[in-house]
Amino acid sequence: MPELPEVETVVRILRDKIEGLTITKTKINLEKLLKSSGTINAFETDITGRTIETIERIGKNIIFNLDDKVLISHLRMTGRWYVYKNNEIHDTKHDLAYFELSNKTTLVFNDSRRFGTFHYQNKSEYEYINPIVKVGPEPLNDLIDGEYLFNKMSKSNRYIKTLLLDQTIVSGIGNIYADEILFSSNINPLKKGSDVSPDDYQKIAKNSQKILNQAIKLGGSTIDSYYPEQGVSGQFQTKLQVHTRVGKKCFVCQTKINKIKVNGRGTYYCKTCQN
Repeated sequence: MPELPEVETVVRILRDKIEGLTITKTKINLEKLLKSSGTINAFETDITGRTIETIERIGKNIIFNLDDKVLISHLRMTGRWYVYKNNEIHDTKHDLAYFELSNKTTLVFNDSRRFGTFHYQNKSEYEYINPIVKVGPEPLNDLIDGEYLFNKMSKSNRYIKTLLLDQTIVSGIGNIYADEILFSSNINPLKKGSDVSPDDYQKIAKNSQKILNQAIKLGGSTIDSYYPEQGVSGQFQTKLQVHTRVGKKCFVCQTKINKIKVNGRGTYYCKTCQN
């Protein structure tokens, strides 16, 4: 699933390509893609003619600002946004939504697993209702420091890995970066939130910002299905210290990287560095 660096990369690409353009035609191919009330026909009619004023990100959500409306897109596991020239030949098998634009290009939402979502809401209220109201602050926010994490997590008996994945506490961190952050902080993913010290929470906050910023600079991590745009890969996967490296030697201590399940999520860590 794309995480904060991957979604931020997609947003930056879309800003360069489509901000300021007007939607001239809309076609939705999957009813369950739309999570807001109303029919596909009503959505297609209402969004057509609107201008994509700005594109931003809240957590893992992409926000298209359209006059007095917003289209909120969550990529889930395999969602991708691509921009093609009109009539450009491409594989359309998994295209779920088309937005023809005023510069004779088409914005396409492609999703092979079909788990992605659209919420179409009024701009004046979307921050106060689902899904955005549940999104916690992200690690790049100045609000997120060791004290914030300690206050939110230190009374919990859940594993620290699980807490980092809780998007209502801190948003944007997924499986890849939780593993990398905990390795850099020398913290075992099976440690309970109540057993993590204030100093270690500060390490988590500091390493979260460091790792996510580095990943953004490299266009995210292309693992499984993520590609920021057609024909382009992220590069942060070349910097991964533990994630996906099961059985390989730790770069720090030469111990073989271990893989376990934490609440159903594949989790990679070093038994020596993260004891």
